[in-house]
Amino acid sequence: MTDEKKKPGFWSPENLRSLFFLILLVLCFRWSIASPYHVPTASMEPTIKVGDRLLAFKLSYGLKIPFTDISVIEWGEPERGDIIVFRYPKDTQIDYVKRVVGKAGDRIRVENNRIFINGKAQEKTDHNHDRDILADIDDNPEIKNLFRENLDGIEHWVLQDKPGPFDVFPSRFPSDGEFTVPEGSLFVMGDNRDNSTDSRAWGVVPLSYVRGKALFVIWSMFSEDGEFLPNFRFQRFGHGLQ
Repeated sequence: MTDEKKKPGFWSPENLRSLFFLILLVLCFRWSIASPYHVPTASMEPTIKVGDRLLAFKLSYGLKIPFTDISVIEWGEPERGDIIVFRYPKDTQIDYVKRVVGKAGDRIRVENNRIFINGKAQEKTDHNHDRDILADIDDNPEIKNLFRENLDGIEHWVLQDKPGPFDVFPSRFPSDGEFTVPEGSLFVMGDNRDNSTDSRAWGVVPLSYVRGKALFVIWSMFSEDGEFLPNFRFQRFGHGLQ
């Protein structure tokens, strides 16, 4: 006659040890490989909408030691046009999402709502004939113009306020209007140009602060005024970002 081996209880040391390693594995994955991000602001609309849940791929540019900003190996850097997740330089506990406009050594100028990179104007095309993409945003679309901008070969959406009496965004540009991006840094801007606090206001992003590249929308929802239940944007599930 053999004795039956007693199964360990749920709170047994063996189960707790397995649970601990599982949680540690998930956290390492989120820190070093990929992680979801919630977008609460309109600064990247209409490319990224309020209520989008993004997936940021953290191996896009290199591998970092989990829970640190120390790179183990780097195989690339963010390029102009990339949408990146990064630690906000003014408060590194907060993550921001913006588009890379300038790399180290680039000369950036914004003149008459047009971006100049190293003296070359980036092409921008009016898209107000088709404004369907603005149907489910709340950031006063009626006072904004819609464009398609070609940023170094990457074509993407841009929103800008219609002409008015005020220049609405603050600027740290020098008096001649041109800014040279320092080494080890990126110049970033939001696609919703007049509702984005970005490098024009608080300066550049150190490369070490970059979390990863935003690849696509995992899922998305929004709430209309006066409605209690949210609406899901099913057409944005799995929507690639550019």
